[in-house]
Amino acid sequence: MQPRSEVLGILNPVGGGDPIPLVKAELVVGRRPSCDIRLDFENISGKHCVLRFINGVWNVRDMGSTNGTTVNGSRITTEQSVMPDEELGIAGHMYTIDYVPAGPEAFLSSHKELDEEVVQERARHSLIDLAGLDTDATKAKRPKRAPTVIERLSADEAEFDDAVPEHFKEAPKPKKKPSDDDFFKLIEDDVKKPS
Repeated sequence: MQPRSEVLGILNPVGGGDPIPLVKAELVVGRRPSCDIRLDFENISGKHCVLRFINGVWNVRDMGSTNGTTVNGSRITTEQSVMPDEELGIAGHMYTIDYVPAGPEAFLSSHKELDEEVVQERARHSLIDLAGLDTDATKAKRPKRAPTVIERLSADEAEFDDAVPEHFKEAPKPKKKPSDDDFFKLIEDDVKKPS
């Protein structure tokens, strides 16, 4: 008796039908008897698509089929991942893949090359931390400071010149001496002078 292979997922026909266990990391789907998953429908090509289990996620790639392969109704032209809540269309026949996708935690636990220090170091460098933005975690770590008290003089206590900084004060405009060419200005000055 052959040892039972690990089931990596189940290909379920939408609307009913027999579920197909996915027992290899790479499976060719098509109408030919030599395919790993044989779908005997006239609109399915001999070798229609290939399903690949990469880093804990199922991916699909069309193999130049006549009627195409879709994910959520969009025809694919390159290899694309298929999550459990997405519909895989093989020449109009709809399926879902029932499996638990591997996340970063599963990847790290299955690849013990990274030690705890590296993992913890990565956790401390989120994009928000690198941008210098406050998060709830960084707010909790910072000691709270007492607010700075700024004492101000009341309007009665302050003199206007002392209250306004020097760089805000306007420099007095120099008085312009009338020139000899300014005939009207000279006449005006003569009229104002008491005789």
